[in-house]
Amino acid sequence: MFNKPFRVKSNTPIKGSERKKLKAELQKCYPTITEEDLVLAIPNKEEMSVMKIETHGGEIVTAHVVGKKPIVFHIRDKLYPTVYLLWVLPNKLVHYFTTWNEVVPKFSNGADLMLPGIIVKEEIGLRAYGRLNKGVTVAINSNTNSAAVAVGITALSSEDMYMAGRRGKGVEILHCIGDFLWQVGTKESPPELGPPGCQPEADSKDIPPQNATASSEEQAESSETKQPEILDTNRESVSEPTKLSTEAEAEQKNPQETMDDLLNYCFFKALKTTAKKIELPVLTSNFYRLHIVPSCPSEKTLDVKKSSYKKLSKFLDVLKKEGVIEVKEFTKGVESISAIRYDHERVRSFRVDINDKQEQQPVLEKVGEMEKYLPPVITRMYAVNAVCLPLFTPTYRKGTNLTTQQIRQYLTEYVRANQLQNATNPSQVTLDPILSDVVLKKGEVVPSLSWEELMNRIQTKLSTVYEMIFPNQTAPVIVKGELEPVEITTASRAGNKKVTLISGLETYRIDLDEFARRCQLGVAASTTITSSPAKKGQVVLVQGNQIGFVGNLLIDEYGIPKQFIQGFDLKKAKSKK
Repeated sequence: MFNKPFRVKSNTPIKGSERKKLKAELQKCYPTITEEDLVLAIPNKEEMSVMKIETHGGEIVTAHVVGKKPIVFHIRDKLYPTVYLLWVLPNKLVHYFTTWNEVVPKFSNGADLMLPGIIVKEEIGLRAYGRLNKGVTVAINSNTNSAAVAVGITALSSEDMYMAGRRGKGVEILHCIGDFLWQVGTKESPPELGPPGCQPEADSKDIPPQNATASSEEQAESSETKQPEILDTNRESVSEPTKLSTEAEAEQKNPQETMDDLLNYCFFKALKTTAKKIELPVLTSNFYRLHIVPSCPSEKTLDVKKSSYKKLSKFLDVLKKEGVIEVKEFTKGVESISAIRYDHERVRSFRVDINDKQEQQPVLEKVGEMEKYLPPVITRMYAVNAVCLPLFTPTYRKGTNLTTQQIRQYLTEYVRANQLQNATNPSQVTLDPILSDVVLKKGEVVPSLSWEELMNRIQTKLSTVYEMIFPNQTAPVIVKGELEPVEITTASRAGNKKVTLISGLETYRIDLDEFARRCQLGVAASTTITSSPAKKGQVVLVQGNQIGFVGNLLIDEYGIPKQFIQGFDLKKAKSKK
């Protein structure tokens, strides 16, 4: 996660209320933590700030820093402790796995902890790896020091780790000593806490196996070439020929093949369940979000990027060539599934896994329900361009997006550092050569400007961008220029019948099928989804003049700010006239 350099998008001090909020979140995530522990972890008099980080992979992470040490970080709304926090509160927050000291340096290179690298007492049996579920936060320490050296999540449940026979990934490493998040802090070494008490004596001087750690690329390679080892024949049921055969076949599949199988399974399961009577055409993105993803079994995670297809469009192209579906581009760049052959051999022969049928009924019961839409958080920002770059160098580089607050804070610091505030009139700022080049027009000679005028001129010179953060999505969507609004218009059709046209919904990721159904139920009028040569994307058409209903629906139910809805005032303007 942090084994490569990341970009700090912002680092702002936080108030006492945020400090209390973080303490409450820590107690909620880790119920064993006491008030005394919280005082040690977050001293009241220590300076505290929150960093917004964009990782090398484009993921947005927030980290809380206390006294120059990052103590926790949030990924996808889940809180994880750093090694700095675990050193303050050792053996209190999470379960620890122990590995050999020689393995530790490999974590900072991006390696995960494989099952052969975990030191356990085999004689304990099924509970050798504890009592953990998959995806649980854990810490890693070494056989020479019980202080944490890494933080990660379990790749398997404890029982599955035991049954895997020391093969495969044990812990996915998120953060470790030596990575770039650790380097944000004081870069101190772990405290000497003595060897872990759980360490088996027989293993204390053993050399770690070569497959103790592996990067994702190494795992993919090894799974293709490595033959499965024979498991412990003393374990019940594992030594049965059928079990060994099944596990051998699973071991020989690389992660891409496994994800390919899961993607195909979810697609055909959707055709048998939620998409059995779907209205066509449907956007491919909506079909994936509303039908394929919900069809994934709860114990698995579907990710197209980890399959051999890499993109949804390539996966659908394969199904199109096989004759399962038809895909058309009604609008340039926007693909829709226009037909599904339910009589195709692959569809007819598909059967839902017997172990997955328990989830089948609840999914069917939700078919037809209107999914709750959560609007994006929209922030108007300003990008540093070539014109303003001399003013913001070296703190910000070209292309950096800044909020109004960040610009105002930077400008204040710049003026104070260069002593540009007028001594007799503090509301005026003297323009130095850099400010003059940035804010003054050609031929304009002005010795000073008011703070507000200076701020307005700088914002005018910067490039406008909008940041859209959608729920359950870590990386924000950046829109350059003005954000396209949802446009509501009326038109006349044959017989002078009025219709209402709504365009621009796709910018805000509003499901067109669901929106059309809500309009149909709300005004008791027919609705259709069409493409418009004059508009980018597709348009929802509602019979009659429904501007008032559509506008209120977007604001009240979908939470779209009124400033991003164009045409809603038409109804009021006509009534006044």
